Amino acid sequence: MTKNKTPNSIWVLSAALACIGAGQSTIFILVPQEIRLLGFNEFQVGIIFSISALAWVFFSPFWGRLSDQIGRSKVFLLGIIGFALSLVLFAAIIKYAQAYAMSFYLLFILLIGARLINGLLGSAVRPSAGGRIADITDLTNRTSGFARLDAGWQFGVVLGPVAVGFIMIISNNNLLMPFLFLGFLGLFIGYLNYKLLKKDDSIFTSKKDTSSLKFSDSRVFPSLVIATFLGISNACIVLTSSLFVNDVILENKDNLYFFVSLGFAIVALSGLLTQLLLVDRYTFNPKILVITGITLMAGVFYLLSNTSEIIWFYLLLMIYGFGGGLARPGNVSILSLSVNKDEQGAASGLMGTVFPLGHLITPFSIMPLYMMDPSFPYLLISILGLFLIVYMFYNQKLFFNFINLEERKNV
Repeated sequence: MTKNKTPNSIWVLSAALACIGAGQSTIFILVPQEIRLLGFNEFQVGIIFSISALAWVFFSPFWGRLSDQIGRSKVFLLGIIGFALSLVLFAAIIKYAQAYAMSFYLLFILLIGARLINGLLGSAVRPSAGGRIADITDLTNRTSGFARLDAGWQFGVVLGPVAVGFIMIISNNNLLMPFLFLGFLGLFIGYLNYKLLKKDDSIFTSKKDTSSLKFSDSRVFPSLVIATFLGISNACIVLTSSLFVNDVILENKDNLYFFVSLGFAIVALSGLLTQLLLVDRYTFNPKILVITGITLMAGVFYLLSNTSEIIWFYLLLMIYGFGGGLARPGNVSILSLSVNKDEQGAASGLMGTVFPLGHLITPFSIMPLYMMDPSFPYLLISILGLFLIVYMFYNQKLFFNFINLEERKNV
């Protein structure tokens, strides 16, 4: 099958996702320690961030369904505004609390409120962007479209902390400045996307309610299972890497954060290059991408459980990023190709729900295992990946039913 040209307008969407990826990675790198210095313990820091993830889980499907009914532009713009507002407010509250005395409980509520805005409104970006990809691509180039979108996020994760570090230096470590920069940049790119998306909103004339698309729907459930595994594996890497490097790999702990940050950059850069140089350029069956990606990731987790050298740790993270760079766009493409055109936003919304679940579940499941033995979380994820691969092979009609849709013109 000849691959049609992937629309270049997707790069503008990708740029918006890059801003959000940069904002999220920067928050997780800079903010937790700043909050601890204000008197919060690790559990309270976890609550502040978990509230946002919980709101994201519940509101992502709502925004996806709404974008199917009223169009992508308004929903997307609202999400970008929510992201920017949350980012700037969060940093401003911390900056104010560092300079002036504030009640601990008032500060706690304000920080939760700022992150809640991101969960309530920021969760509108991904579903509307995913719906847009489906609107302007077909069977031959949809995987490429989603690869470009995810590549934007990965680019932001890689470059964001570098840009923010430079801004912190020239602003004399003013915490507010990098978040103001990312917030206004996100608003500018968001407005450009709004103008592009608004041109096609006239096609959303039907007020059909797509809320009938549920998690249990056989067309979407398999992709949501795969996305849950991807979310849990990602959360495992994020939550345990610094601990694992500190407890198992490094003897000299002085440069711990440098080594861990470099590992995160390797994961993101590997995924980014995989999507831009491989998935975007060539036509792959999404089924092959998913199976190959998850097989690589399962193997990486098994090998991580036996790793004690930093060079092998980095090599395995590079392979993990490569596997994720294959599996994520392949899985989203399968989901999109399995539902009708007027259900694309709803499907993207459901996908946006299950990935954050990994960050909600993992602290209560993975961390107790880590306390028993640092290798146990990686062994568990490896076993889960193996079971998922076997299950997919024995249930290919369930997991890859989109293959029968090649003749459909409305996907």
